[in-house]
Amino acid sequence: MTVVEQAVPPEAARVAPPGEAAALPLEQTAREAVASARTGMPRALARFAALSDPTRLELLVAIHAAPGAPVKVLAAATGLTPNTTTQALAALRACGLVERVRDGRLSRWHLADDTAHELLHQLGAGHSPLHPEH
Repeated sequence: MTVVEQAVPPEAARVAPPGEAAALPLEQTAREAVASARTGMPRALARFAALSDPTRLELLVAIHAAPGAPVKVLAAATGLTPNTTTQALAALRACGLVERVRDGRLSRWHLADDTAHELLHQLGAGHSPLHPEH
């Protein structure tokens, strides 16, 4: 190995075939973007998984329309059992999409994520008269 070969990293020393020369900076940029996004991927994947479940998505729509609704109201609105509703809300809470506010013996549920709020609007979930102004 020559002194020049030792000083130049293998990826930088690579000679691109004609037509591929422009792809090298694009590839490097893409690699850097992927590497920097990896730290946030577990949280994003958990949120995508939560949003991909029809039951949890219906609960988010219901909470959006009626912020502060307790489990019993959310269960009745979605046609779910209270137990199923509680389990789905726990999953939504674990990934930061909803928050629970204690009100005596009741737990009242609210959206906790502005991005999810915007996504609900993209899906056509409008505001009800119960929804606070923003």
